[in-house]
Amino acid sequence: MADHPLRFALYRALLQQAPRIRLPDDLATAWGPRNPIQHLIRRAFRRNRTDTSPRLVYPALKAGYEILARLRSAAVQSSSSPSDLTPSSHYASILSFLRARLEERNRTLEAKKLHPPHSRNPPIPSSAPLLETVPLLVNVTPAPTKRNPNPKPVYATPSRPRPLSELGGTGRRKIPQLDMASDFPFLRTKKPQPRVLNRVLTQKMEIRIGRTRTVKKFNDELIFNAELEDNWERSVAALLKKKGSSRMRIASPDVQAARLGAQAITGDFKMGDTFRQTFFLHGITYLQALLNAEREDQVARADAMRRLIDEETALAEQEKVQETAERRKRREAKILELHGEGWNESLPDPKTRGMEIHSPTHSPTRNQPPVSKIRVAS
Repeated sequence: MADHPLRFALYRALLQQAPRIRLPDDLATAWGPRNPIQHLIRRAFRRNRTDTSPRLVYPALKAGYEILARLRSAAVQSSSSPSDLTPSSHYASILSFLRARLEERNRTLEAKKLHPPHSRNPPIPSSAPLLETVPLLVNVTPAPTKRNPNPKPVYATPSRPRPLSELGGTGRRKIPQLDMASDFPFLRTKKPQPRVLNRVLTQKMEIRIGRTRTVKKFNDELIFNAELEDNWERSVAALLKKKGSSRMRIASPDVQAARLGAQAITGDFKMGDTFRQTFFLHGITYLQALLNAEREDQVARADAMRRLIDEETALAEQEKVQETAERRKRREAKILELHGEGWNESLPDPKTRGMEIHSPTHSPTRNQPPVSKIRVAS
């Protein structure tokens, strides 16, 4: 129905007629603050807005004008008393249609709650951490003291490694792998990678890349602009000093103001309070300190992860030895149950097994042929 001249007139007439129909309270507020009839009209026109074929447009316009006539009749009937209404009236048919659509809407919403992945509009899984999530790394950096005002960050893993009884799945310990995403270390513990880990790593990389680019821009471009501002200040100070040293207008307020301005600019340069110095301290140095502190923090995190991997590896080897010993005990117990006591005495000694077969008296030497093949000269 796109670009059809009669569509807009019909659309406006239907929307203007819809509020004139009085609806019960349960239907009037079922779709929220909006009018349910207007909402359904907008949805129908939005669904068919791409139709341009006359084969589809003209039947749709005909049905639309029939609905408009029913709405006008229902508006007149809704103002009359309920005793005058009949089940076949237009007002009653509109109410039954709205109740049917409301039941369908409620069924759809309940189905979305029960089976959100299979709904038409499944919710996007959240990447926010769960409330019951236990952090892997805990910051245990010591408090700053006079001797060490800036202690290096230290991290610990109080919740890992977990005991064998708390391991799920196959019950075997899986050693995590230490990996790097740009400058940020992290542990690969399972597949697929959690969404919250993707989000955190992406945000950290974007922040670090932005700070690095800002420092580069400061060093390559903006620091020279600050130097130009200092040169401008020097030129202004020289002009003010020249103006303040004039003897002809020594008592003029302008001359005194020029002297004070020149003294202020000269004092700033002597104290090092220049545009370049301010820009360097509060821009470049500040960002570099942030980047260095972030690097030290990531190094401390990597050390904690490496220690965790060492502990997990040691526990995995210990549990493997224990599992082998327990398997051997179970196998021996099963053989004992089948063959009874002394089952191992009937087995040949592995040290003497096969000595009769490979005796030196029966085996030929490497250079001597078998006795049966030696010919005696006549």
